[in-house]
Amino acid sequence: MLVGNAIAQVFYALVLWAALHVYGESLGLMQLIVINTFASIIGGLAPVPGGIGVIEAGLIGGFTAAGIPDQQAIAATFTARMFTAYLPPVWGWLSINWLRHRDFV
Repeated sequence: MLVGNAIAQVFYALVLWAALHVYGESLGLMQLIVINTFASIIGGLAPVPGGIGVIEAGLIGGFTAAGIPDQQAIAATFTARMFTAYLPPVWGWLSINWLRHRDFV
């Protein structure tokens, strides 16, 4: 379980790296892992479903503390969260409807 979580953190950090790269910024992999870990912890402690809003604030705060300009930090955060938090439920909903329509579920 620990190894799986560590691998997941690395992949989330790579998503953040790619999102920052799109907007012309970059941080080291370890910095991104630390920023994502702290944002996830804060989001997990917040009494909101999925840490929505809280994780984003943590990521933006971590990016700006690491020297990323505000505009790029906000854009990269929402780009990364779009692919890791907001779109997966849409694909899941489409998949479950497809399965139900064909009586697989």
